[in-house]
Amino acid sequence: MPLPVIEFSYLGTVYSPFSGQEAETESGPNEGDPTLLFTYYGAVADWAYISPLVVERLSEDPNDLEPKDLAERLDIKGGLIMVVDTDWNGINYYGFAPNR
Repeated sequence: MPLPVIEFSYLGTVYSPFSGQEAETESGPNEGDPTLLFTYYGAVADWAYISPLVVERLSEDPNDLEPKDLAERLDIKGGLIMVVDTDWNGINYYGFAPNR
């Protein structure tokens, strides 16, 4: 089953609904958060971070997929995708799942 997608407009900091940690730090995606699955920056069409769990769960290279295609292919219990319209900075995609 594809991950549910939650879409909203927001200019503030995005937090993981599972860990409460910020999705991004000053240096980029918060790779230390075990609940962060991926970060995609739509303004530059770039996968800033893809977790090892995502790579493990897919039979293809996630870098070759668009965010919506990735959402359709991932099946991680309790996972979700936040699609955040940041206005002038484009649309960013964040994937989260409970820490296993």
